[in-house]
Amino acid sequence: MRVPFVFLLILASLSAANASPNFPAGSEATERQALAKLDAYSQNWIKEQARTMVSAGRISEDRARSLAQAVRMTSGSDANTTSFLLLMQAARDADADLQVIMDRSRADYADQEERSSIAHSSAPVVSPLSPETQTVLSMKGRVRPIMTWKSNDTAGTGVAPAADVDESVHVDLQTAMDRESAAEAALASAAARLGSGSAATVSP
Repeated sequence: MRVPFVFLLILASLSAANASPNFPAGSEATERQALAKLDAYSQNWIKEQARTMVSAGRISEDRARSLAQAVRMTSGSDANTTSFLLLMQAARDADADLQVIMDRSRADYADQEERSSIAHSSAPVVSPLSPETQTVLSMKGRVRPIMTWKSNDTAGTGVAPAADVDESVHVDLQTAMDRESAAEAALASAAARLGSGSAATVSP
């Protein structure tokens, strides 16, 4: 499948600038404080539900709040905090998925280049990719991946949760970018609702 040229230009420019998404200010410290108050079961539940949201392409604050309200009935946890934690993890997972898709695309292009090079030694071959696509993807040696969430909390302590990648889900680059964008938007809304820079509270 041919990837739209405009999209590839956007992808290349993001990569070249190492433009990994940023969490809202103070959100990582808030996340660490909230997670520290949860038991292992609750932490795993958050990771599983976030991963499911991303894999299914159902990433929104409404979806996160719906899950949070459901678990609140049994655990008494704060819905705003739970939905915020779900979206923090979903944002990581969506970003990790995008990196995997980018790596696959680069690997596919490199394989096509190698095959074309071998074929050219005996006879001319027309590349299945457009000239524009070839130009953008050939930048792979000069660009840096947009993966890796960077901490904005220089005074923060503790290790940030890791992203979960679902390698069984195969989507195109545009879909992966759309999911990451949706996660960022939902997270920004959840963080604002929770209160910028405020300490999260989770009922026992």
